[in-house]
Amino acid sequence: MATKKTPSRRRAAQEDLFGAAPAQDASTPAAPSAPPSALGARDLQVLAEGAGAALTPAAKAYNRELARIDKLKAQIARTDALGHAYQTAVQSLLAPLHARRDAGRREMVALLVPHINDKRLSKQQRETARAIVCAVAAALAADGDAEMARLHDEFSPQTLAEKEQQDRASFAQMVSHVLGEEIAAPEAEAGDDASHEELIMRMFAQTKAKMQEQQEQYEQEKAARKQKPRKPTAAQQRAEAVQQDAETTLRAIFRQLASALHPDRAASEDERRRKTELMSAANRAYQNKDIVALLQIQRDAALLDPAQAQLPPEKRLQALTQLLKQQVQELERERYARQNHWEHALDLGFGYRFNEADLRRWLQDLQDEELAECEALEHDIELVREGKRLKSWLNEQHRLAQEPIFPYIDIPPEW
Repeated sequence: MATKKTPSRRRAAQEDLFGAAPAQDASTPAAPSAPPSALGARDLQVLAEGAGAALTPAAKAYNRELARIDKLKAQIARTDALGHAYQTAVQSLLAPLHARRDAGRREMVALLVPHINDKRLSKQQRETARAIVCAVAAALAADGDAEMARLHDEFSPQTLAEKEQQDRASFAQMVSHVLGEEIAAPEAEAGDDASHEELIMRMFAQTKAKMQEQQEQYEQEKAARKQKPRKPTAAQQRAEAVQQDAETTLRAIFRQLASALHPDRAASEDERRRKTELMSAANRAYQNKDIVALLQIQRDAALLDPAQAQLPPEKRLQALTQLLKQQVQELERERYARQNHWEHALDLGFGYRFNEADLRRWLQDLQDEELAECEALEHDIELVREGKRLKSWLNEQHRLAQEPIFPYIDIPPEW
């Protein structure tokens, strides 16, 4: 339904949610600060042995990776804290406006239903009223309003279920064309009780699996076309040796922990519980190749590092640094994934980025848009309720429905 256009900014007409000092405004979250915690990876750093002593290059590299790990973990924690804070803010700020909007939509439907068969209106005006009722009822039905779903199906030539099935078929056809092979709508496999959202998610999963399969096939064909690998260079050989030392060191530390922390070797029940907890943590760390966690468990258990007996100090530091670099790469991927998750979870619009300034702007823009929609809808309700201006309002809605939303793109007048 077309709505009356209002300014996007309504600072004078609405309460300023952010205030003059945004950082002190309680209605929108401020950038979270890292909670006080243990030193983290920094307490594993190598220190100079005496006054005026300098660290070796290997020790500096090792310390540098530990610092990067602490920094990345703090960034991931801040990302999640910021996402949760703004998710809560969106829900609390927009919920009253959504309730106001939905109440207006129900009132609009109630006002227009009697005019669908009103012979005082032209055929075009009656059809416009019917189309608006169906569109508004469908929007409310999507939020779980069963009465609006029934009302939509009563006046629409196509039921909501038929529209959803058509949407899924169109999606499957589009994806099949892109992939070059058929993607079927999964109604039969999902069962009769599956919702439209569940079916769509199944199709997304099926599409993702097909794309991954195609990518793997491409990689295999690409590898098969490669010539016989050349003899590794000296640098490659050194890197491979460092990697082998790293893997050996990781296994050695874990095996030592597994042996020393076995619960059966505990002298008391308290010690058994402590060793069980430490061993569970060591298992998780080893599976995740979290060398920092393993070293911290080793330190907490007051165990001698087995790598010290197997490798010279410099080589040991190089091996540990290699493991730390791999952990840094994994944390960088996790940081990107968490930010991407929150961008989708918050449904950030185009032009907004996941940072405090943009989230603040986005939240204000959302509220402005919702308020403008509510006020425009209430303005339209008054015109429909008056009766005398109903015909002109319906004619205007019909005219607006014929206009393309984007220039040069023909969009059918579907409400």
